[in-house]
Amino acid sequence: MNYKITLPALLFWVLAFTSGAKIDKLSSTGTVVVIGWSQTKIVIAVDSRGFDDKGKYRDDICKVVRLDNHSVFTAAGTIIHAHAGQTLWNAQIEASNAFKEAQRTRNPRLLKAAARNWGAHMVADINQALAADPSGSKLMLENNIFVTGVFIGFENGLTAMYQVEIAFDPRSRQATQNFYVERHRPTIQFAALGRNEIVTEVVADKTHFARVEQRKWLASERNIPFRDRDARWAIRLVQLTMEYHPKKIEVGGPIDALEITRKGIRWLQRKPECNP
Repeated sequence: MNYKITLPALLFWVLAFTSGAKIDKLSSTGTVVVIGWSQTKIVIAVDSRGFDDKGKYRDDICKVVRLDNHSVFTAAGTIIHAHAGQTLWNAQIEASNAFKEAQRTRNPRLLKAAARNWGAHMVADINQALAADPSGSKLMLENNIFVTGVFIGFENGLTAMYQVEIAFDPRSRQATQNFYVERHRPTIQFAALGRNEIVTEVVADKTHFARVEQRKWLASERNIPFRDRDARWAIRLVQLTMEYHPKKIEVGGPIDALEITRKGIRWLQRKPECNP
């Protein structure tokens, strides 16, 4: 299985103008993940589309992994790579294991520790994969990146987000990692990962299309409970990508959406097969 979600290595944040055994191959070369966050809240909305070897899509991909009541993981790049019926790396399983490892150490920066654990384990797994299946593993590279993991949730009462980029070093011909800390702001911001062009345009509110969609949203949000508005805006941004993106065939399916506050994770909508 080669499970891919193509996203930029670094998040591009923009201020949102809102009021509130045998393994089959599977890939997702499109996707859209919308994340909004402030010091006190996180909202995430994602599509569900993935593609098999023959280019046939399926709409049952779970792109958010729940770590605990206040934290989740998502990733960009090759999430799973297998060779000869054996899984060589699985970024989602490693994320769950890394988080549990951090919990056992009682580290006060739980998410940061989990992200660093994940990076170390993924580097080891991918280096083993490069030895076992060098040509196949290198085919999993995009812009010299294997996978980028994003850990986001609450730490010590405030939101936190860490990214770990697993890259290929041409000099050593080994995997290496780059660690990034994203800084929140007091007001909620929204980022789009993957097919992010429509989202970036709309939240920037500078084009005619963006202004029209912002006006539509301002009118419709009056009928949405205040507590749900930010998450519903994230959902709407995913919908707009599905409707208007030039490569909209690469995004689609049910939209999973959640909110994380100090009270915990609250799903607004979720496919039954995805973990609550």
